[in-house]
Amino acid sequence: MKLYLLALIGLLAFGNKVSGQDKLYCTNNPYRSWWNVVHYTLEASIPTTAESINGTVTIHAVATQHTIDTIQVDLQSPLQLSTVKVNGIYRPALKNGNAYLIPTGYIMKNDTFSVVLQYQGVPVQAKKAPWDGGFVRQKDEQGKPWIAVACQGIGASVWFPCKDYPGDEPELGADLYYTTDAAYTAIGNGALIETNNNGATDKEWHWKVSKPINLYDITFYIGDYTHMRDTFRGLNGTLPLDYYVLKSNEAKARKQFEVVKPMLRAFEYWMGPYPFYPDGYKLVDAPYLGMEHQSAVAYGNGYKMGYAGADRSQTGVGLLFDFIIVHESGHEWFGNNVSINDVAYSWIHEGFTTYSETLLAESLFGQEKAFQYQRGCWRLIRNDKPMEGMPGNCDGGSGDHYVKGSAMIHMIRMLMKDDQQFRQLLHDIGSTYGYKAISGPELERFIIKRTKLKLKPLFAQYLRTTQVPELVLTRTGKGFTYQWQSCIEGYNIPVLVYIDGQAKWLRPTTKVKQFKSATVKEVKPSPDFYIRCKGLE
Repeated sequence: MKLYLLALIGLLAFGNKVSGQDKLYCTNNPYRSWWNVVHYTLEASIPTTAESINGTVTIHAVATQHTIDTIQVDLQSPLQLSTVKVNGIYRPALKNGNAYLIPTGYIMKNDTFSVVLQYQGVPVQAKKAPWDGGFVRQKDEQGKPWIAVACQGIGASVWFPCKDYPGDEPELGADLYYTTDAAYTAIGNGALIETNNNGATDKEWHWKVSKPINLYDITFYIGDYTHMRDTFRGLNGTLPLDYYVLKSNEAKARKQFEVVKPMLRAFEYWMGPYPFYPDGYKLVDAPYLGMEHQSAVAYGNGYKMGYAGADRSQTGVGLLFDFIIVHESGHEWFGNNVSINDVAYSWIHEGFTTYSETLLAESLFGQEKAFQYQRGCWRLIRNDKPMEGMPGNCDGGSGDHYVKGSAMIHMIRMLMKDDQQFRQLLHDIGSTYGYKAISGPELERFIIKRTKLKLKPLFAQYLRTTQVPELVLTRTGKGFTYQWQSCIEGYNIPVLVYIDGQAKWLRPTTKVKQFKSATVKEVKPSPDFYIRCKGLE
């Protein structure tokens, strides 16, 4: 207990140093950094007739450093911990906002230990899922209960106790046991292991996730579902395909989900094998628009093409595919397989996944239409703030990390000048960083090394400023001058232009350069660079 009190004094000092509860939650602080989660077992009772839930979470972990004898576990109010055991011994838990500090007793480096957490209460109800996060309790068209959870922004601790830090995914996955009314199906991530009757009225569903998983990806869906099965012959063998849809949607789903196999074939071609063969691929009717829940993708697009029937690109191409199926499935490669250790680097999740829409369009409809779609979406970029956030502050940056992130990736592809090398780059990112949580700078260095391109100024410009580089062209008697403006000092990224219709690479800098040719009439930059241009046209 003396060590525990000393730890609490340290917490107060740490909290003051980093400005309170938000910093405690947003950083890999000393009560998180000394231990690594290996596996979660989540047992949750989720009734359809009451708002309260109760459950038990068992965390299996290993000490990676010499311990301070205290761990932080997160659980958001109004849910509460009732009992805590560490290695079978009951322990107290001091609540500090949504964090609980728990004394572990003496644990040496490399020791394994377990933490058993019992909890209960009424979880936060989402007002506008999936954007705000929490439980969603609705009725289907038949008036039957339809329940789910979405928690990407708010965090998994909104509905179960955990180490709610994105840099620590459980290497050995998770076992999920969901108990609900026997008349309904309870769907989770991973493979279905078994179901068991629990008394006369309830049934328990056991789902097993065999790979590391983002905690916000751990989910459930409860409803009056019908189950459709299929398989896909992919790069790593036979992949089970499971579709869980409300019974009234079965006919529509059979038609809409026909895209899944060609989509998976396209994604495997461009980005490498589907990362979760043992856990399968599922699409599940959800009472909200969609989410990338690993191996159990939430689908709520109303069985419409485009984004709920709209074309975000305004090119017509966006109505050729179901945006939610494609985008959320693309996250299986970027977001679920290649993950981030801080939301500041959300451009990795969202930029690459948004680009997967272009890759799908290219595979199915050709490069011309795909590039039209890519450029058409640029109209959505706001440049309101940098798309990379501030690490350690729960700051995901601008929502531009979707489309502007995709535009940046598209420019890298253009600079590489070789589609097969670009494809290999995507494969290499997946094989190198699969099942890991990485930082933005780490991936930047990797891309620079693999492409052998001097991309540091490009990353600095597009990730960490709101300025759009402007190519300034000025006619002279001998031809024209060109330079970059509205950019960081030293910005020197090449750009493809068309001089009187002929393709030519220019290498502008922030200093004026001269292009000598007195006969030049027109200079137009390639539309595949997200830049502005001033001057000759």
